Amino acid sequence: MTRSIRLRLAVMMFLQYFTMGATMPILGHYLKNYLHFEPMEVGKVLAMPATAAFIAPFFVAQVADRWISAERLLGLCHLLGGGVMLWLSRQHSYPSFLAVFLLYSLIQSPTFAMTNTIALHHATDAKRDFGSIRLWGTIGWVAVGFAFGFLWLRGGGTEPATSRLPDALLLSGFMSLILCVYAMTLPRSHGKTSQAARTASTRGAFSVFAKPGVGLLCGLAFFGSVLNQYYMQWISPYLSQCGYTDAQIMPLLTLGQISEIVVMGSLGRILLRVGMKRTMALGLAMQGVRFVAFSIGSPSMLVVAGLCLHGLTYAFFFVVAFIYLDTHCTKEQRAGAQLLFNMVVSGFGSLSGSLLAGKSAQLLTIPGTTLINFRIMWLIPTVIAAVVLTALLLRFRDEPAKSAPA
Repeated sequence: MTRSIRLRLAVMMFLQYFTMGATMPILGHYLKNYLHFEPMEVGKVLAMPATAAFIAPFFVAQVADRWISAERLLGLCHLLGGGVMLWLSRQHSYPSFLAVFLLYSLIQSPTFAMTNTIALHHATDAKRDFGSIRLWGTIGWVAVGFAFGFLWLRGGGTEPATSRLPDALLLSGFMSLILCVYAMTLPRSHGKTSQAARTASTRGAFSVFAKPGVGLLCGLAFFGSVLNQYYMQWISPYLSQCGYTDAQIMPLLTLGQISEIVVMGSLGRILLRVGMKRTMALGLAMQGVRFVAFSIGSPSMLVVAGLCLHGLTYAFFFVVAFIYLDTHCTKEQRAGAQLLFNMVVSGFGSLSGSLLAGKSAQLLTIPGTTLINFRIMWLIPTVIAAVVLTALLLRFRDEPAKSAPA
């Protein structure tokens, strides 16, 4: 991979995660404390990306790298998604926000898998190259957390910081439009293929999941996604309930991404020395540890330590899982397989996690208040993490691919 290609892919990752990082960390807080939705309504709204993930892969798997190049489709998704996000910033009622956010999710759902596909196609060695490219997505997430949270919300003068939260949606929409333009300039990854090749590729993408190691990994990733939804959905309301201000929440949440930057830069070396199974096991173990830290809740440095673990759990488990899947794919299977895996993680897993986390918060809301008993709630994903970790250690094998992907 040339230095020029590496730089362009890094910018793509930066813009992709800057766009999503503007809204996703504080969306639960925005819905609960700005729009005043009920906990179960928050869960249903945040389940919309998962609902979209059931539909998008079947469409995109037949389009990306076949009818149209992945980078062109990425640009089109961000053109439409940016416009819808700007529209979403004007929605205040639960039904209208739910409907528009579903539309946005349908458009944006495939973009994460597409950026992975584009980067993996150009990577000479996925284990060595992908982590150092993907870390620029984390840098983008951190950049928007500090720029919006620490500077914009904190610099609001006499205006309450909460009243400026909708600006996060506006920022995300405009950055999507910028990424649309940039994506159109990326180097092409594939040309068009015949109908017979597309049909064979679709069957091939499903055949990847028939491999025992990949099939088991999908099951583990499903539960890993459930765990992640507890964090993504309720961490910002949790910090708010702990007494942190709106201007402090986004910078605090970037602590996990800062730790991820350090790990992503050395992920290739970690995998070569430790192996995929042990790395993913470490990621799952850290999931349980951070939820225990949140359940205890004090001193404040314990909470901060739990936040720092988020980036490590994501890199060690989810990023490694994508790399493992890629080692079992041919060039023709890659886009479809990554999107189908994304459907399991961002579809089934996120949907189940969002609804379960929403129901948990609803049941654990202290009567007569809007406060949630987080001490008990964080123990639920702790137990799930322990079960998934045990299954990984007992059943998963670090099996090599029978043939190297093209």
